[in-house]
Amino acid sequence: MDPNGVLASGELLKWTNYILGWQVRYFKLARDGYISYSLSKEDSMGTKGSIKIDKMILQLHKQSEVRFDIVTPSVTWYLRSYTPLDRDTWTGIIEKQREVLPMSISREGSVLLLAQSSLEVLSDLNIKLDELNSFKDSLSQQLSEIRSTLNHESPKLKQKLATIQATVSGIVATSTNCIEMFNEREQYWQDQIAVEKEKSQKLEILYSATNRENTELIKHNAPQGPHLNEDEFFDAIEETLDKMDNLEEKLQNLEVEVKKPDTSSDKKDHRMYNQMQELINKYVELSKQDPEAEPSWQCLSKSGVTKIYRKEEEKDGVLLDYLVATTTVEGVTAAEMSEVFHNGKLKLEWDHTIEADKKLETLDDYCAVYHQILKRVWPTAQRDLVYASHKQRFLPSQLDIPGEHPSWIVCNVSCDHPSVPEGTSGYTRATIEVVLFCQTVCDKTDPTRKDVSCKIVYSASVNPGGWAPASAVRAISQREYPKFLKKIATFAIDHVKKREIKY
Repeated sequence: MDPNGVLASGELLKWTNYILGWQVRYFKLARDGYISYSLSKEDSMGTKGSIKIDKMILQLHKQSEVRFDIVTPSVTWYLRSYTPLDRDTWTGIIEKQREVLPMSISREGSVLLLAQSSLEVLSDLNIKLDELNSFKDSLSQQLSEIRSTLNHESPKLKQKLATIQATVSGIVATSTNCIEMFNEREQYWQDQIAVEKEKSQKLEILYSATNRENTELIKHNAPQGPHLNEDEFFDAIEETLDKMDNLEEKLQNLEVEVKKPDTSSDKKDHRMYNQMQELINKYVELSKQDPEAEPSWQCLSKSGVTKIYRKEEEKDGVLLDYLVATTTVEGVTAAEMSEVFHNGKLKLEWDHTIEADKKLETLDDYCAVYHQILKRVWPTAQRDLVYASHKQRFLPSQLDIPGEHPSWIVCNVSCDHPSVPEGTSGYTRATIEVVLFCQTVCDKTDPTRKDVSCKIVYSASVNPGGWAPASAVRAISQREYPKFLKKIATFAIDHVKKREIKY
């Protein structure tokens, strides 16, 4: 065994993505229970990732004698050895070391989690806390290595310090995410409590009014026994029935009003509000235009219900060039489609060009700033984005359009953020201006999924950063629009097909 506490080390093949496929990585299993990897044995940039073996599941591939996977709630490593013997050696050492470590997740519990929809039973908050603990453990391990390095005056001091700095940054970022999630959930439950209190008060008022009316009816209409003749008896009964009818009418008019949260962004104090509203107004006006009837629109392509148009217009001496796609998605409403596009967690499920998407700041309930890392497309450099995503609802009367259901719009606009300054993340920074306008189409009073559809107007202006000809960017956009709309439509239909219709 290595005197530095390394139980096993060597090269394994790790699956990266569909562009690069299997890549050689140098793995190390430490005595403290961490398995980590770097680009090579001589790599001076430190580890690229590490996992605590008592928080993972080891899965052997059924069809390949050299394949095995390391699975955790937040990440999966797909690995391949050079020979079956190498795989048996690695898995044997890992299992043996797991036996001597205190298990934070029992073997039985872990298998049960995997059986339940690929660990989906774990909440995002638990995953974040687990990541935080892993970062802390990694920091402790690296501090021990630093002390050892200082004692021997090793030239690797600079490398170790850089690794610690990266780990600390990870701890800070994960802690920030945890705090944001706590705050969001706390605010949600406070709103729910306020709604329930108001509902309870209304019900108490209704109950008291009912009791008072019943008491008055009993008091003034008590049977008089033998003192009433037949006519007086029927008059009393008729008067009682009239009062009961009046009471029922009062109860129907006394509505129990439950305050519904406004589903549109109404805060006007965050820094992106004015820019978002300007963009929204521009594309709302575009959505009202009929490209088929206006000569200023040029149809570039058509595939089924999906059409791509181009429009040039001059405004304030500036030539504006729009590339817009329109389509209709059956079985989905505007609210549901906008949620699929706006929700960061759902986006990772259908947009496979994204490697990571992290919330940096919440501006209001429907606007937040994100840092998105895109998967590298060889031979270009890897890109990242920092953008604000804003969602807003419009009633038909606000847009002067027919129908009774609200329309929704989502805007994603590039911005700056102090936590990820341009040029410091190691990626080429791209900029975007993306708008998705959704309008529900439904003429039934009690519709099913088959009766609703969503009319979409989509536009995306992307500057990939670095050097790229405008003509090439436009050609790629024209080609990718239909693919994007088909991909998000397919996911949205499958996502909502068994859910209650939302408007």
